[in-house]
Amino acid sequence: MEEWLKELEFIYNIDILFAAETGSRAWGGATEQSDYDVRFIFQHRDVKTYLSLQKAAETHTFQTPYDAQGWDIFKVLSLLEKSNPNLLEWSLSPIIYRDSGGFSRNLYRCIEESYSLYSLYQHYIHLSARNIKDVLGKDFTRQSQKKLIQAVRAFLLAKTIIITEAVPHSALYSHFQGIFATDETGLTTFYHELMAAKKRGMLVSAQNVKQGMEIMEKERIQLDKQCEALPRGGNIRDRLNQWIWDLLRI
Repeated sequence: MEEWLKELEFIYNIDILFAAETGSRAWGGATEQSDYDVRFIFQHRDVKTYLSLQKAAETHTFQTPYDAQGWDIFKVLSLLEKSNPNLLEWSLSPIIYRDSGGFSRNLYRCIEESYSLYSLYQHYIHLSARNIKDVLGKDFTRQSQKKLIQAVRAFLLAKTIIITEAVPHSALYSHFQGIFATDETGLTTFYHELMAAKKRGMLVSAQNVKQGMEIMEKERIQLDKQCEALPRGGNIRDRLNQWIWDLLRI
């Protein structure tokens, strides 16, 4: 991986400040067939690239040898101001390939201080709903099960935000162990069953799928009411500007 990152730096004349795994390998759902999902943050080495009439490249996307995408620092910090959930998940990935100068630590500090919990909740609850929609009324296949895993994971992250009133840092990659005092509804157990079935190449029962769907439908009504009280985030633009200037040494 390090050699590949160095190759990208040479080809595109960039410095890769941070790179991490973000897919199923990061959150514990990988099988032998799982791809590597690499995400990285870069800056252009030549400052003039940012000062020319031709806009600097904001992204680099690759299909081989890894499913990978990189974002430029200006894109990253602009999205950070909007409480982008991808940056949260990248910064806390348990599989880090590159972390120059403690970049992920600085990134997470900014996230923790400024992110809108309301926006994060809305992202995860709608992500859950979209994946549920893709499963409903269709034959339950391995692809459907993958969608359902994503739906339940997103739902539990949304629930974590409501309960803790904080960025869900502990829940992201912990399989929700110890996050909730009890598992009264059985949804966390259902998530573990889905993950175990995926790893074994099996499908959970139709009855369990039906029960899981019903649990999320009932719980969402109450969660949506509670989300209105969540903080909308803070303004740290001056700090982000200074971070960019420091990175560019200007």
